[in-house]
Amino acid sequence: MSRFFGVLRHEFNMSIRRPGLWIAYGLLFVFYTLSVFWQSPTASKIVLTENDVLQFAGRMGFTFNLFLPVAAGILAADRMQRDFRLGVRELQLSTPLRVMVYILAKYLGVTFAFLLPILIWILITTSVLILQGTAPLSLLYTMSLAFFSMTLPAIAFVTAFSLACPLIMPLRVYQILFTGYWFWGNYLNRDEFPTLSGTYLTPGGMLVLDGFFGGFAGSTPLYTSTDATLSLITLGLSILAVILTLKFYLEHQVRRA
Repeated sequence: MSRFFGVLRHEFNMSIRRPGLWIAYGLLFVFYTLSVFWQSPTASKIVLTENDVLQFAGRMGFTFNLFLPVAAGILAADRMQRDFRLGVRELQLSTPLRVMVYILAKYLGVTFAFLLPILIWILITTSVLILQGTAPLSLLYTMSLAFFSMTLPAIAFVTAFSLACPLIMPLRVYQILFTGYWFWGNYLNRDEFPTLSGTYLTPGGMLVLDGFFGGFAGSTPLYTSTDATLSLITLGLSILAVILTLKFYLEHQVRRA
């Protein structure tokens, strides 16, 4: 366990200190804060009631997933590949560190580093809305619920693939393909284009938005809470499949060496 937490702590510190993380997140946080929470002076002021907070939180979670997971996926893409490129993996092979411990510790460390700034920002902006008197205290709970049911699965999903895929393809190629996949697989109309959007493999959060948060105001939800639950289970199983595949791949590389 000491090796596991040692690698996790190292990966978390390395990821959370990256200037690129704070630049990308900072720009997105400013954009979301100004365009979503505090609009232009001519726009009507957001005033939420108890009946509004659940749908508002779901809508915000879905909006945040438009760009934040893209930044996380691009930034995570070099975290495992870097160990091979710099020869760190060869040094690790000389230690008693097991492959699965290495994968899980690196995966969780990187994922936590990408999630923590988002959670802090959501809590701060939500608290400001509550202190201003424009939202009830329950918004803090519903925004947290949206974070854990929409943002966390999305970040966890893209991080798993971003650690594994660059080991078998060039880093820049993966980053370009991943960015294209995110918008193709989450936001295109499946009635007009062949896409994964609307299936249980949609990490953008549409099924969760409809199933748990009532969808967008004025529209009829297309998906139920059962669909949302099955989607989260499918995403979790996909993450597990990627981690196990990565384990077998790294063990195969060790045997070849």
